[in-house]
Amino acid sequence: MFDGTVTLYVGRDRKKMEIHKKLFASISPELDKHVNNDMKEGAEGIIYFPDEGEFALTLFSEWAYTRGYTIVDSTPVVKTPVPQSSNPPFGGPPAHGGYLEVKADPWPSLRTHLELYAFSDKFNIPTLKLLAKSKFSTEMNLVDLKGKTDADGLTSIIEYAYNNLPDSDPIQKFLAQFVSWTLELLQERDEFIKFISTQPEFIKDLLVNLKGLAARPTLA
Repeated sequence: MFDGTVTLYVGRDRKKMEIHKKLFASISPELDKHVNNDMKEGAEGIIYFPDEGEFALTLFSEWAYTRGYTIVDSTPVVKTPVPQSSNPPFGGPPAHGGYLEVKADPWPSLRTHLELYAFSDKFNIPTLKLLAKSKFSTEMNLVDLKGKTDADGLTSIIEYAYNNLPDSDPIQKFLAQFVSWTLELLQERDEFIKFISTQPEFIKDLLVNLKGLAARPTLA
């Protein structure tokens, strides 16, 4: 079905991956330009993605063939009560007697969804972008913020979003609202203070919601 392959070198360590050329080129006009051109990368069938994460690009490859992706890792699962007057998000973890099974440390998974979202935005892949956003939203809705680990995890997610997504992206706006809602947890954390001191765009978004939110925000 797909004749020939192209070689992808991903990340700083240049992790080698291969994907069928016709499939890769069919995903978006931007990716097609990387393989069908008169430059060296087109002639040799070699493409470099130095800024992308290895795991995220592995999942991109899975999505390219199946139109879906699943993050499989060794993160322990814990049970958390289903909030009253709400149902498990469509596509989310199954409920068991009023409880949801969620990851004890959700932040690596959330970071991966964001990386795929950013990659899709960069290379104009709307279907994958929508899927990654949906998965990110579902998992964020289940996050239970408790202490330093969660504060640092949330800070790392915000930092990635503001460093890698276009200004005014809806995920950026959502995260600014989320911080306003949970500001008490973050305001004395060194990592968060260090981040906001170097990110004026985030400060602008946060100021819009500075009075705080009475209800937990959701990502549409």
